[in-house]
Amino acid sequence: SIRESMKKLDPKDPRYTILDSRQRAVKTMTNAMYGYLGWTGARFYLKPCAEATAAYGRQTIMKTIKMAKEMGLQVIYGDTDSIFVKHDEDKIKAFIERVEEELGLEIKLEKVYKVCFFTEAAKKYAGLTLDGRIDVVGFEAVRGDWCELSQEVQTKVIEIILTKKDVQAAVNYVRDVINKVRAGKVDMKKLVIWKTLSKPLDEYEVEAAHVQAAKQLLAAGFKLEIGDKVGFVVVQGTSDKISERVKPYVFATMDEIDKEYYARKQIAALAMRILKYFGVSEEQLLSGAKQASLFDFLRK
Repeated sequence: SIRESMKKLDPKDPRYTILDSRQRAVKTMTNAMYGYLGWTGARFYLKPCAEATAAYGRQTIMKTIKMAKEMGLQVIYGDTDSIFVKHDEDKIKAFIERVEEELGLEIKLEKVYKVCFFTEAAKKYAGLTLDGRIDVVGFEAVRGDWCELSQEVQTKVIEIILTKKDVQAAVNYVRDVINKVRAGKVDMKKLVIWKTLSKPLDEYEVEAAHVQAAKQLLAAGFKLEIGDKVGFVVVQGTSDKISERVKPYVFATMDEIDKEYYARKQIAALAMRILKYFGVSEEQLLSGAKQASLFDFLRK
């Protein structure tokens, strides 16, 4: 198998990289085939087969969890293809051997976290690894929807919670950034939202924000092609539609920026993806008002 071949090579060997890419491609193709079988528009649509695949996966993960518990491992979380347990080196080694022997599955210890927090949603967690790296799954911001500053804030919030274990410090940090945005004391380039033109402008049925910005660029003599990224900012105006209040960032000034939009819909909105799990309200971030929450009780 590909993985067996990888075991014989040094991870720094170029052949290892090629094989790793190959095994990832096989995994992607396998997942795509499963998804295609369950799609009603597929030429090979076969719902029972798709359902059986999902059922087999659930059965396998449940067997694995049961086995872990039988061996005295504390199971914290489990999803499609992985389980999280409280670290116990000797038990984990024996567990891996048993899974491979009894279930015929290749399983490995992928990461060890010093600190980790989970949500109620599947595949949505963040952890601090032993070497100090922040590992984030499921919270990632889609780049085309968020400015650079929003993404920086979300990353910093996760870092503060995992390293300092202090939610109030994270709240204070977000408030500070929001205050700077409202005061116009941030680099405007960090407020730019980038989105790719995926088709000709006349084929867009909805007047999206980046389409409006692209039209302004074309009117000014700029040349744009499919695949180009359009950078725009949201400016002040009377319309409720964001698409009617955008400007290519090269034409905008900081005075024109709709600072309240960025405070509420960008900074606070993305920070809340994390902080809501700790009892923080959006109003706390925007107004600075103190409100009793989970982390207040944890301090007592």
